[in-house]
Amino acid sequence: MKRIRARPGTALLLDAAGTLLHPRELVAETYARVAKDQGTACEPAEVATRFPEAMRAARPLRKGSSDWIAFWREVVRRSTGSSSDELFSQLYASFALPNAWTVAEGAAECCASLRERGMRVGVVSNWDVRLRPLLEALGLASTLDIIVVSGEELIEKPDRRIFEIACRRLDVEPGDTLHVGDSPTEDIEGARAAGCHAWLWGVDVSSFDELARRLGATT
Repeated sequence: MKRIRARPGTALLLDAAGTLLHPRELVAETYARVAKDQGTACEPAEVATRFPEAMRAARPLRKGSSDWIAFWREVVRRSTGSSSDELFSQLYASFALPNAWTVAEGAAECCASLRERGMRVGVVSNWDVRLRPLLEALGLASTLDIIVVSGEELIEKPDRRIFEIACRRLDVEPGDTLHVGDSPTEDIEGARAAGCHAWLWGVDVSSFDELARRLGATT
């Protein structure tokens, strides 16, 4: 595959959580803190241990859903041991707020520099319908050409179709597109199955300054 450089006819696609966005507080700490406020005793270490398996086990509940409420309700229950509606509602609402997230350092500047050179920039994320308003509230939507959210499309990475949707909407060929994300399966395998280039965040590239430099947006 040819080398990708920022120019007209090329595109950069970014994963959201773990690449572009990061929780301001560790998820396990947020779950444990809110659970304690609601009268459920659990420690962050317990939540952190349970959380990955809870995500895996509940994943089928995302199918055909745009808001992922059933999925997140089950994740909260499995992670905290509580079925409290109030606990779930508070957690679900809190992660929709911009102050729950931080934007990766240099991300907005990188996107702006690439777009100045004619490269299209978008987000392709496995997320529910809270993502688009969240990116708008964080001031990131204006730095992007498109936002493709699995909850809106009802297609999730690593399904190649979600990357093909992004390429069509940007009017670029997959072979002229680079996707960057933190999941070897969802981001790397999925993007490459669609014919895109793919870099693993934290391995192939570790900062947005480095990303801009390697794509020719800075010297």
